[in-house]
Amino acid sequence: MPITQPLYARVADVLRRRIVTGELQPGDQVPTEREIRAEFQVSQPVARQALALLRSEGLVISQQGKGSFVRERKELFRNTGNRYSRKQKPNLQEANDGGWSADVTADYRQVQATQVIADRLQINLGDMVSEVVYRWFVEGECVQISTQWEPLALTRGTPIETPASGVVNAPDVIERFDSIGIYVDEVKEDIRTRMPTPDESHEMKIAPGVPVFEIERTHYAHVPVETANIVLRGDRFVISNIQEVPT
Repeated sequence: MPITQPLYARVADVLRRRIVTGELQPGDQVPTEREIRAEFQVSQPVARQALALLRSEGLVISQQGKGSFVRERKELFRNTGNRYSRKQKPNLQEANDGGWSADVTADYRQVQATQVIADRLQINLGDMVSEVVYRWFVEGECVQISTQWEPLALTRGTPIETPASGVVNAPDVIERFDSIGIYVDEVKEDIRTRMPTPDESHEMKIAPGVPVFEIERTHYAHVPVETANIVLRGDRFVISNIQEVPT
């Protein structure tokens, strides 16, 4: 038996589509409760709930006595071409170039490797790995969730047994492994799009129908030393790729 969508959610879907397609631009005023009631032939509570839903998704902001407006947001660029080096930290460079800053939280634990992670790190099922989940917040919104694993057989008892704290300017994977004499010489990234999981939608307040980028990344020093799943909001990030052409 099909699930009937609440009336306020159907109204919000129409308004959301106008925002996503650009019919309503950042800074534009969205219809007032009175205008929504007239256009959709709904009650005031329904109109109010529809606007509240768009606010909860971060799509609109309301100003006392003025109305609701499409929220202005900067695009966040993630560079893929020549991203990794020992000269600069890519996340910090991107933030500086884009004029934005991020607050990052980190949740760390030590766990047994699942089969998927064991295969990616070329270790045995059940071997101990460090696992850390980073959440990136820009303008108060969670825009990125990254989960990173490193084999404790390499890091246990060293200064890098505990992964980076989440401070944006902290040593990155390459710098950390350099410090213990393990030199990363290759980083592989596979980038895909998919729909978010329910947990991701909830944490990142992703509107229905909006996909995420999922990046599967692995650092190699002849063998894998780190692997990560990086999930980015598809409505906030631009994947930018500039490649130098050899002469």
